Amino acid sequence: MSKLIKELKEQEGFSDSEKMIADFLLENYRGLAALSTRQLAKLTYTSSAAIVRFSQKMGFEGYTDFKIRFMAEMLQYVNQPQKYEGFNSRDTVRMIMDKVTHMEVNALKDTHAGLQPVLVVKAIEAIKAAGHLDFYATDDNYNIANLAASSLLMVDKSYSLTASVGQMYLMAASAPRSHLSIFISRTGENRMLVDMARTIKSKGGKILLITSETDTTLGGLADIMLPVASVKKLEELGPRIFLAGAKYVVDVLFASLVAQKGLKDVSQRDNWLKLHFQY
Repeated sequence: MSKLIKELKEQEGFSDSEKMIADFLLENYRGLAALSTRQLAKLTYTSSAAIVRFSQKMGFEGYTDFKIRFMAEMLQYVNQPQKYEGFNSRDTVRMIMDKVTHMEVNALKDTHAGLQPVLVVKAIEAIKAAGHLDFYATDDNYNIANLAASSLLMVDKSYSLTASVGQMYLMAASAPRSHLSIFISRTGENRMLVDMARTIKSKGGKILLITSETDTTLGGLADIMLPVASVKKLEELGPRIFLAGAKYVVDVLFASLVAQKGLKDVSQRDNWLKLHFQY
């Protein structure tokens, strides 16, 4: 349990109105993304000023910053092991199918609930403004990076992507500030990726991070962070659940960029490729 959620649950030193706000947030976090300060104030029988003061009491500049961090941390909290029933030797294939489906569907729902539109917009604007995209990912996450890179190429974004850790280090060391560095990391603590991110930040570069752990070293280095729900019941299954959520985030970014660019333009390019390249 994070420090923020613990404080909201314990409510030590809270006034009656602050307790009411905290209780509402904990019980209705899934719908919080769509609520403005005024709407939340109305639902908690307080005022917009009280919501802002509450957010500042929690250590944030305002309600928006508080909401983003709170929802991201709630996603991590609700995905603790006790939420999911584990596997055992008595499970039938059907039971295992149902359990895996439950995990994956809920992870996607929680990713959807925690993916703030304002963060998606920031990510889209950063991608559009970048002169070039550099991807940093290892192991299975490399496949998601490859999918993202090939998708964004369809909307006129050039990219660099390599499976070689050595080449990633060189890419980080030589990347100009006009590049956007996109990191995909479930734990946010991969030592090599952290080294690369620090190198990029030391040169004034901008980082977009897709991760399931927000309060991490990589999270502290990122300019924009898109949270992905995962599970921690089985270490072997957790990364696979994360991949589904990360792909969902990539699909949202791609679909948003395609919508802005125009489906006709992208379709014409795809048709041209099919006509001139047989694959």
